[in-house]
Order: sequence, then C-alpha cells, then structure tokens
Amino acid sequence: MKWKTNVFYVLTCLTVYLMANGILPAAEQENTRSPATLRRELARMGFTVQDGRLDFPKIVDMCCECQLPTCFANNPSSPYGIFVLPPAPNQDPAVKNPYAEWFFEDDHYPEGWSWFWRMRADEAVIFVGTTPPRMQYFGFTAYLYDRYHYDPDHSPIHPPDCTIGDTWSRPSPPSSYDRFPLFASLGDTTNQLTVNVRRFRRDPFDRKVVFIVAADRGTERKVRLALLRSGYAPSMINSLPVPPDLVHLGIESDKDTLCIVLRMVPDADTDLEPYEQAPRTLLRVTPNQPLPPEDLEPIPPPNLRVKGTGETEVFLLPLVEKLGKALIARYPDYVATPIATTNWYEGYNCIENGQNCLGDNRDTPYIPPSFNPVTGQLNQNMVLAEDEFYIAYGVNHRATGKATYSNVSVLGWTHKSSPVVINNEMMAGSARHFLGSGWETAAVDKLYAYRMTRPCGCDGDKAYCLEVPYDCNNGIAAEEPMAIVFRAYLEPTTRVAPAYGEIIIDRILKFTPRTVSGK
Repeated sequence: MKWKTNVFYVLTCLTVYLMANGILPAAEQENTRSPATLRRELARMGFTVQDGRLDFPKIVDMCCECQLPTCFANNPSSPYGIFVLPPAPNQDPAVKNPYAEWFFEDDHYPEGWSWFWRMRADEAVIFVGTTPPRMQYFGFTAYLYDRYHYDPDHSPIHPPDCTIGDTWSRPSPPSSYDRFPLFASLGDTTNQLTVNVRRFRRDPFDRKVVFIVAADRGTERKVRLALLRSGYAPSMINSLPVPPDLVHLGIESDKDTLCIVLRMVPDADTDLEPYEQAPRTLLRVTPNQPLPPEDLEPIPPPNLRVKGTGETEVFLLPLVEKLGKALIARYPDYVATPIATTNWYEGYNCIENGQNCLGDNRDTPYIPPSFNPVTGQLNQNMVLAEDEFYIAYGVNHRATGKATYSNVSVLGWTHKSSPVVINNEMMAGSARHFLGSGWETAAVDKLYAYRMTRPCGCDGDKAYCLEVPYDCNNGIAAEEPMAIVFRAYLEPTTRVAPAYGEIIIDRILKFTPRTVSGK
C-alpha cells in the first residue's frame, strides 16, 4: 500500500503546483468552484458527506436558560461561531455526543447534533465560507472538549445540574456522565494575521476561505485534492490539525469529543447580522471504507508560535504603582484590599494535567483572580455587596502596542458567565480621571482605571464606572463571586499572545466601607 500512498502524494503535489502557478487557468477554477461540485467530488473519491452548520449562539442567554452546562467564561466583547455537526454515519445511536439531548430538546438542532462531536481518525471536517468583516480580531481554534473518565472504585461522575437561582433547574444529560471537560486548545489559533485567504494576507477580512479539520495526513491530502479539483485555490486553504498524540479519536463512548470555535471582536458600529446569515458550507466527510490503522499517517502536534519580542511594559511600572496609591487615597472612607491574580493555563497543559481550560486561546493571556486549581474556589472573597466596589487598573496593552485589543470582563465565577466588559476604547482617559491634575507625562495615557459597582453605586462619580446588575442575562447574582478577568489579544509582531513576562499584569482593588470592615 505504501507505493500507492507515494503515487497519490506525488499526484496531489503536482496538482497543487499546476493550480498555484496558473497552469490551470484561474477562470476555470472560479467557474468550477461550488459546494455542489465539492460534494460530488468527495462522493466520487469514496466519502460519505454530511452537512453541518456554523452557528452563532447567544452564549449567555442559552446559559441562563439552562441550555448549556456553563457560560464557558465567555468574552462579552466576542460573539462566537461554533461548528455544529451530526454524529458519524456509523456512530451508535446510543452513544450521544455531549449535550446532544439538550440541543435537540430545545429545538436548536436535529437529533444527535452537537457543538461537541467525536471523530474517527480517518474523517475530516471541511468549512467553506468567508472570513468575518473588518474588525479588531477574529480567530478559528480547534479544541479537545471532553474526555471519558470512569473510576469503578468510586461513584460515577455526574456533572452538576444546571441551576440558575429559583428560575431554572435542569439535570445534566446522560451524554455528559463519566466525562470530564478539558476544553483545551489543540494548537495555535488561525487569526487575521495568519489565515490563508488567497493573496489577501494584508486585508484578510470578508475573504473566501477554506478550513480542513483532520487527524490523518492521507485523509487531509484527499480532501485537499477534492477542493482543488472543485476549483478552490490552494492559497485559500487552511488546516486545523487534530493530533492523535493529544486526542483519543474514535466514535465509541470512551473517546474524546472535539469542538471548533470562531471568535470575533467587532467594532462598536459593526453589523454582524449579514455575516451570520451569509451562505456557507460545513461538511463532515467519512470514508465509505474505514482505513486500517496501519494505513493511517497521524498528523503530529503542530509547532507553536513563539511568544515574546523582548520589548516590555516594565518602564510603566512606577507609574502603575503611583496610580494604585492614588486610587486608595481617593477613597479614604474605604479599606482597599488587593486581589491576587494568576495566569491561566494553555491547552497542552490542561490535556497533560487533566484540567479544564474553559476554551483557552494562545492569542491572549488569561489573567483571572487567584484560585485553587483542585477545588476551583477563589482564594479571596469576591462576593460584591451593594456598598462595595472594585477598581481594575493597569496598562492598556493596546496603547503600548503589545496587543491588538485588550479588555476587562466581569465574570460570575459559579456559572462562568461574563455579561459585561470594559474594552480598550472605554479605557481612554480613565487614568487621568482618577489621578487628577499634575500628571503631565504622556505615559499616563497608556494606563487605565475603571470602577465596578452594584446598581446605583456610580452615583456622584459616574465617569469610568460600570454598574453590574443582579439578573443572570446581564449581571451577576448577589451571592455569586464577581471575578475580574483580563485579556490582551494578539501581539502584531509575533501574531500570538504577548508573553506574560513582557506585560504588566493588570491589578484589582476591592473597596469595603470602614464601618463594615471594622478598620
């Protein structure tokens, strides 16, 4: 069989070369390009083709109606796109993909479809569509969502039921039993600085694009050849590899599930509805004859982009310290308690250590309050009373050039719901507001400070103040810890997240009235 593989590889490379160099005329490629042509070509090559869809769910709304297990620590600046797929053609109907029951019961998708799906080692997923319109950031990321975990010596693992106050309560579905969510990235995100969009790298927005999700090189080559024969240019094709070294592939009950997420950070005046409603194609392709294990060519884990340029924000550290002292002095009737923060994990760490990465992305550092990684409990009291407030402060990482955009999100720690956010545009001028006069250095404009309170807490000082209600859809419950999480997306030079050691970590102060604190 090896000689057949080698011949196929040579023919594929020749086809790619001919098309890339215009020997097959561009007009002919354009005329033949269509999803219908691609489906026919895949069928001719021996694949069963199933349609899926790219969906744009309202994460917080679904979470607050117990249609999701959590809100996954969503970024409120970022609408999400999710690859939704049916089960494999020969998948046992009794082997439900995680939360497929809920998605079907809530009339979101046909029976068996899910955001989280198993995949055979010889399968592939193909996305044909366009990149998002012009915006601050977009990226496509492949994830290992959850893993089978059964201990016969202990009670079976049943995830907690979904409970939202006195409004919603829903038992976790059987498809989630004995499974542990990792939600860990399988490599770098393909973002606007790295995506292949056919001669348009400098302007990657609203361009035709193709993605191949595969674990086997042979399958990936066949799918790529089908795309080329169907008129899709090689320069618009991207890969999202699923390395078998990291993922337990297969469609049996004890195999891992996968998830593909599109993140978008639009400008305030961007209308995303035309993009969300635009026609596109998502296909699950399965060989009619399963490939024997000895014929598979596993795709290895990809090399990761290196973070760091050597340029730091450290020169701003003295000014950040002065800003913190000025904030404390501004509110003498309150006791200011610093809230310790920590660095979030990356996908490979979570896979190795069996931790929930909550949908990490190597395009940003995640900086949450310090917590116990075993219990998941915050190490400090962050339940916010009506007469208390937080101030988040530090460096606006976009202003220093270390990030394409940055934000501060308010997170309900229990449900991982983040309904409100402070973005880098809102930060402008905030540090000067709190520092007052006498700060003539332009470096002050690279800093920010923002107050977060309960409703009516901004009275008398509404500038750079964010009120957080109590309801689930746009706030945080009274008894729920209100965590603050920081992001800094995409350093332009490296095309990945800035290195932790090259940015000044954002800071949090919790202000409590002295009469309450007893001090």
